[in-house]
Amino acid sequence: MNRVRVLSALSLTALSLGLMTNLPASAQTAGGILRAGMQADPVGLDPHVTQATSTRNQLENVYDTLVSFDSSGKIVPALASSWTASKDKLTWTFKLRGGVKFHNGRTLEASDVVFSINRIKDPATKSPRSGDFELVKSISAPDKNTVVMTLQKPFSPLLSKLAFSLNVIVPKEAVATLNTKPVGTGPFSFVEYVPQTRMVLKKNPDYWGRDVKGAKLPYLDGVTFSYLPDATARVTALRTGTVDWIEYVPSTDIKSLQSNPQVTVEGGPSANYRSIFFNVAQKPLDDPRVRRAIAYAINNQEIVDVALLGTGGLPSRGTTLPNGSYYALPDASYGKPDLGKAKALLAQAGYPNGFTLELKVTSTYDFLRTPAEIIQAQLAPLGIKVNITALEWSVYLPDILKKNYMATILGESGQGDPDDYLYTPFASDSGGNLTNFKDATLDKLLDQGRTAGDPLARKVIYAQVQRRLVNLSPMVFLYSSTQYEATTKRVQGYTHFPNTSYLGLRTTWLK
Repeated sequence: MNRVRVLSALSLTALSLGLMTNLPASAQTAGGILRAGMQADPVGLDPHVTQATSTRNQLENVYDTLVSFDSSGKIVPALASSWTASKDKLTWTFKLRGGVKFHNGRTLEASDVVFSINRIKDPATKSPRSGDFELVKSISAPDKNTVVMTLQKPFSPLLSKLAFSLNVIVPKEAVATLNTKPVGTGPFSFVEYVPQTRMVLKKNPDYWGRDVKGAKLPYLDGVTFSYLPDATARVTALRTGTVDWIEYVPSTDIKSLQSNPQVTVEGGPSANYRSIFFNVAQKPLDDPRVRRAIAYAINNQEIVDVALLGTGGLPSRGTTLPNGSYYALPDASYGKPDLGKAKALLAQAGYPNGFTLELKVTSTYDFLRTPAEIIQAQLAPLGIKVNITALEWSVYLPDILKKNYMATILGESGQGDPDDYLYTPFASDSGGNLTNFKDATLDKLLDQGRTAGDPLARKVIYAQVQRRLVNLSPMVFLYSSTQYEATTKRVQGYTHFPNTSYLGLRTTWLK
């Protein structure tokens, strides 16, 4: 078979770590438990079934993926040390790293990769990411160290989907208990999870990763995640030394922590987007004129300035794609209210005096809760009465996943490919479609975007997708996030990942 070499050689760093990070220049110290202050409990522990970022961030260092993103967004080796693709891009062959062990002591084999990808694909699993591999016609293990994927048609996002840090490789014999006892190949193994209290991970002495000097990773003896949903309590815990590291630094504290000589703040613009999600199966949101009218009334800049204090996000310009993305199609007029157009559209749809909108939000994440009252005020001139219901994350998210809502403020994390931001939330048959939105024209374009190999051709296709999404408005795009972590000065070697991953904990050490 005529084959194109996709990966011929990478640096020793990439091959040994599975991700490229900026290691500290000073000598690393092994040992110690990192105390991490988290916003929320995980929502389910089975990585193939959950869609919660909180689960992903706490378990992505328990598991490994076949390939991985580095901190700059490039695809690098992980459990696969190399891979090749046939000239027609229909057959992909992955060579596995040797000597990798699961936490239960068994050696990783190619059959585990076959099982894991097929499990995600299987409709019976009900994975929200089943669509990630729907074009995988078959996957086989010709020997213990080789995986072969055969595609129905070329699929440009394949490596990006394999790198998504919930599309992990699991041992078949442990799958029945994954939701109570995760078992992976990552640098830390699972010890316990006590709801609303903590999750404890310990060092995996058999982890395959090495640093640039050949020393074994991870440096830490373990990580203890403690749940501090109150943002003030989380920041106070960091300042007083109760924890060493916190996620989701609130907008109110970013500047003060940046000026604190005892604290390091890492972060910036991230791969998250936040939107008003509409359940388009409910009236009057089944009418695109109503949805577009709401979009015309929203002032994104005011939401960022008031709810996020100007530091928690960047106003969206009509797309889920991050600002600066090659594939993004900004709309300069988006987010700038035009109440005249909004009222006209509502009148055409038969709602000249407005209607009642039930807005369900989570009380756990301030950046998803605080915009609600601003949106309530912005829609009032249209006669739209917004009733706000706030629920704790572990109650809220299952409701949203069951599509038990009328409207909500939510977001998702893209990892690298535009397919993550456009196909996953908007394709009719996608497990990540939470809005009940279906559009045959959009589906056709999204399928074309997945199979097109040339970036310029994909850019043209995705421009059409983004224009259509603005017109049909299954969501009102609010802002792309900024995200920050903060640490005490004793935390060294941590690298912030713009795709909101915490893989940087793999190279973290305590001074």
